[in-house]
Amino acid sequence: MGLAGTWMTMQSSGSAASRNCVACGRPIAWDANVCQYCGHDYRSVMAPQALKKSESMVPVAAGVLILLSSIGYLILGGLIAAGSTIALPFSLETSAVGIACGIVVLLLGLGAFMGGVYATQRKHWTLAVIGGIIVLPTLLGLLGLILVIVSKDEFTS
Repeated sequence: MGLAGTWMTMQSSGSAASRNCVACGRPIAWDANVCQYCGHDYRSVMAPQALKKSESMVPVAAGVLILLSSIGYLILGGLIAAGSTIALPFSLETSAVGIACGIVVLLLGLGAFMGGVYATQRKHWTLAVIGGIIVLPTLLGLLGLILVIVSKDEFTS
């Protein structure tokens, strides 16, 4: 129906305050609740808004567990890089190998830390899982990873 057809429809109703029914296309009064021709009801409730996701504390608890484990990695990596004999049963001293190992552990701790932050914010589920996998050798990391996986539906991406 073109512009001319719309104009003719409006003219045929005899009222300037009319509209076309969305179901049958016939002219009806602008304030009509029900179409007099086909019975389409304009009073029906609008589509319900998307239900808000239930937000439990599971992702937050997972994030905290991963964060705690990552802090251990950061401390351990710093001690190894500094050549401390407390961190390892043998001394790497301040050799290039010791520094490199310490930096690797520090980077893993930083990645796990970011995964824990993402878990507490309920964002980037994949990165939160990666953070949990990094600290998987620890008990807290294992529990955090399980909680992140269980609460996948609460994450935004």
